[in-house]
Amino acid sequence: MFLIGLGLLPALFCASVARAGNLTFHMDSVVGILEDLEFYLKDTPNVTVAELFQELAYCGSKKCQFFPSPMTLMPLDLPFLSQEQKTFLKGLRNQTVDGSLVEHGVVLAPDGTTISPRPLLVGIANGSKKKQERPWLAMALDTGPSNSSHLKPHLALDPLFATTIAMDLAMSFLLFHAKQSQVALGPNGCWDNLSAPHTFTLMGPPSHFTDAFINGAMDGLILGFYVAEKAGLPSNLSALLNDYYGEEGVEGENQLRSNFRRKNFAALVNEAKLREQVESSLQLLQQQNETASLFENMTSEEVSLLARQAAEEFMALYVECPAVIPRCMWGARPYKGTPTQLKLPLHFVYIHHTSTPSKPCRTFSACTADMRSMQRFHQDIRGWDDIGYSFVIGGDGYVYQGRGWHWVGAHTLGYNSKGYGISFIGDYMKALPGAYDLELMKNNFLRCAVRGSKLHANYTIHGHRQMVLTTSCPGDRLFEEIETWKDFRVRCFLNHGVRHCV
Repeated sequence: MFLIGLGLLPALFCASVARAGNLTFHMDSVVGILEDLEFYLKDTPNVTVAELFQELAYCGSKKCQFFPSPMTLMPLDLPFLSQEQKTFLKGLRNQTVDGSLVEHGVVLAPDGTTISPRPLLVGIANGSKKKQERPWLAMALDTGPSNSSHLKPHLALDPLFATTIAMDLAMSFLLFHAKQSQVALGPNGCWDNLSAPHTFTLMGPPSHFTDAFINGAMDGLILGFYVAEKAGLPSNLSALLNDYYGEEGVEGENQLRSNFRRKNFAALVNEAKLREQVESSLQLLQQQNETASLFENMTSEEVSLLARQAAEEFMALYVECPAVIPRCMWGARPYKGTPTQLKLPLHFVYIHHTSTPSKPCRTFSACTADMRSMQRFHQDIRGWDDIGYSFVIGGDGYVYQGRGWHWVGAHTLGYNSKGYGISFIGDYMKALPGAYDLELMKNNFLRCAVRGSKLHANYTIHGHRQMVLTTSCPGDRLFEEIETWKDFRVRCFLNHGVRHCV
């Protein structure tokens, strides 16, 4: 069973060449290849787990040699892979960014996010070893010379954390601290084609820890914990990945899928745990010749402070804040004309519902279709320059960028330059959005807007109907809900000399 499970992992890297050499970097294709490889591997008893894993989980760094998973690079001679597949597999072993800001070694998932498969694969493999082979090692570095790699059991350096997230997070902040990187985290990027993705171009200067790598690392940690609890990989790994990156969720639990990786990561990892793992990783990097120079003149206190900064910023940006699907990923048309810039930070948030579409979207494909439909209606029928909303809350666990943080919208007549217009997809006259969608808006998205200096700390929430009295937006039931939020305020005005409050 374990042999078949690990044997399926090559498909994570060769799906795009499975269709007559048509390179499409999409996870849906990956799952199809996994199913094919399950069929081939069931009659291949001479292929060992170690051979397969050594070929597929090589991570290209000496750091991996400190941990239990085999990481030795071997030739790609698996008999059931074509030469084309082997070449493609080799190209996806490591995530890299070239001079044109094209990120290699990543694939597009059905949820609209981009994944680096390497940390995903390593996380699954390390999770599978937790109960199968030996207890995980509690390791820390000796304080000897920089060419020493002797380890002693002091601080807990968890192999699953180290090989998925902690080591690369530590390296990213170390490079930023040493002024060898312009940014410490991110960025996200855009695919050239969503139906047949081939080229993924970043939106800005790359860090060592891009969004795609972060997504893969978080997924690797989540699935690593999952397979550890199950005492090893399932025999049908294609089903595991299909469920996790699909609509059903692992074991039929809708929330245990990639759309909710940030929520599930937060349930497994707190800031203190991550800080501990990053600090241990920094200590390990400090003892390696290839990275020791980056620590020049750094005291142990400064190393601890760097670990604290890394953990705090990562948890704030990638766990507490929701993921935002950029315009390029939902297929937005260009803005017509020249947008007007907002003067930040703003004081107000105006809550809307779309009414049409009347039902909440539950998948990336449905939500992106709704976004395009709304933009067409706003531009072609109403004659606006763009989709009117600043942001839209999908029912799939993501926020979708409309006009965004910086540009005046067309959402609340007379008040578009004073606040952000944020809409929930669906008609909420009689029903509420999902509990997760409300939580995402109320306690995550707005808090992050304040932290990012987009909103004043003492911002005010209004419903659309409070500002434009001729509308029932955002629906009776949703308006009743937002009336209970601590930042909601009643609006009073004079109408023909009579004071009205709504």
